[in-house]
Amino acid sequence: MLEELSILAFVSKYEIKNEQGTPIDFYNHYFLFDIYKDFSKKLCVMKAAQIGMTTCEILKSLWAVKNKGIDSVYILPTDSDVNTMVGSKVNRIIAQNPILMEWTKDKDSVEQKQIGTNYIHYRGSWTQKAAIMVTSDWNIYDEVDACKQDVIEQYSTRLQHSALKWEHYFSHPSSVGTGIDKYWQKSDQKHWFITCQGCKEEQFMEWPKSFDIDRGIYLCKYCGKELTNEERRVGRWVAKYKDREFSGYWIPLFIAPWVSAKEIIAYNKDKSEEYFYNKVLGLPYVGGGNKLTKAHLMQNLTGELIITPEDNERIVIGVDTGNNVHYVVGCEQGIFYYSYFSKGELNSSIAKYDELEQLMKRWPRAVMVIDQGGDIKGSRELRAKYPGRVFLCSFGSDRKTKELVRWGKNDEDGAVIADRNRNIQLVVDEFIDGKISLQGKEDDWYDYWIHWNALTRIKEFDQKTMEIKRKLWVRNGDDHWAMATIYWRVGMSRFGSMDNKIIGGNETNIKEAPVVYANQTIDAKFALGQYKYKKKYDWRKL
Repeated sequence: MLEELSILAFVSKYEIKNEQGTPIDFYNHYFLFDIYKDFSKKLCVMKAAQIGMTTCEILKSLWAVKNKGIDSVYILPTDSDVNTMVGSKVNRIIAQNPILMEWTKDKDSVEQKQIGTNYIHYRGSWTQKAAIMVTSDWNIYDEVDACKQDVIEQYSTRLQHSALKWEHYFSHPSSVGTGIDKYWQKSDQKHWFITCQGCKEEQFMEWPKSFDIDRGIYLCKYCGKELTNEERRVGRWVAKYKDREFSGYWIPLFIAPWVSAKEIIAYNKDKSEEYFYNKVLGLPYVGGGNKLTKAHLMQNLTGELIITPEDNERIVIGVDTGNNVHYVVGCEQGIFYYSYFSKGELNSSIAKYDELEQLMKRWPRAVMVIDQGGDIKGSRELRAKYPGRVFLCSFGSDRKTKELVRWGKNDEDGAVIADRNRNIQLVVDEFIDGKISLQGKEDDWYDYWIHWNALTRIKEFDQKTMEIKRKLWVRNGDDHWAMATIYWRVGMSRFGSMDNKIIGGNETNIKEAPVVYANQTIDAKFALGQYKYKKKYDWRKL
């Protein structure tokens, strides 16, 4: 039967209602029509608040479990959210629709619904135990940005034995690069295109170009004609990219035909900027130091000039270890070099660090702060070879003194403990304030910025009260050069002075950048006191 093949036919035949008893009607929710029937393997919806997506996914999950014979897990931020959502929404939708009551009569609880021989499990995201108790064919992540991200990854492992491995994510966003925005960036990025009946131009709406703020109306971006509710209601989804991993939709509140321009403008006036971006525009918000933007980083560039430190100058090298070793080199006048090398094919652990040793020999007073966790044996051998110059750094916090950095003494000599979140924030703030110069031009530091772009500061909520507990920096990609910079800054806190703005450095110590050919070895470059801004690598292949 058609209703077993099409959820739209099912909704129509059984006159399916929402929790309030109102029939599901696509007239005012025409933008949801395609999303209802989209059962892509990977799907994400970056949205404003209160546009009907939870009802959509509840009905899609009930229908698919029944008609496709699959098991599903519906994930919400907390167990309290599960109790609230299932009690006030799922159960009420089932109660309003006799066909759904028939489907769920055998097993119907807050934690799970049995439909035939299959199940929908409702789970929170704040305990890993919940993520390992069930298997699934289809995970639905509701309000992704409020979920605990590492547990979300644990839920993904529950799909390993499924042939489908479906995952659908939807949420209003929080910050750039995290939560729903992370999946949106992997998607085809569909926008809702409407047609102005005046000039016939097809367009998607955006803030503030589609608004006349003084008159409180929506505008055509091309001819300036006022857009009617009908023109906003009827549209089509147009993908920005082809052949992306995710099917993605962006739903700002202003494409909803029942929301007036005056309401949107009032939100902009009365609410915080973060609220307006996240819950009205449905866009991630960058503000308050939550991201080191490209503009903020690149304002620290010195252009064509390059600093050449003297042989006896104090140089600090920050090193992040792992399968590849990433490092940055700088002094009081800023960072003038960054690079990486692979150590996987070399046998001798100390030989793996020949490239770093060249730096230590080039500047006899150089010190190195190195990640102690990535390569335990090699980093300790290097410290033993250069006592008093190589320090192993671990992340922690000094609860007694609240110090950003604590250097080891006596038996702990050669070790340093740093507060990860606060030191990342310190370096981000110093880049924003223009206090750390980068020697070179934008092209020289683009790969470096990519690693900073993988870090975002997010809010961590208390599991019980959902009040903000703290803000912490999380990564969503390679952040090795960013972390190497943190280790460099830790070294500078003891062996250098970071009190003053250092853009441009000391003019008496600046020389033209040397020409370095691709076939020169690093030994030759540093023996001559020559070094490039960086090696040219494709960050995607690191």
